[in-house]
Amino acid sequence: MERWEDGFGTVELVILTAILIGLALLFKTFIADYASALLQDISNVEINIRSIGQ
Repeated sequence: MERWEDGFGTVELVILTAILIGLALLFKTFIADYASALLQDISNVEINIRSIGQ
């Protein structure tokens, strides 16, 4: 490996991290709304223990 390629993995990792953070900020409201709706659906589920074995 040549000397100039030593930091190549680090640069790729920084760019990938920046892209992921940018996407998270771009879709922040969509992700929050989706997670909220998913948790609301889960909290509305009622389990009847007596009917599990039947």
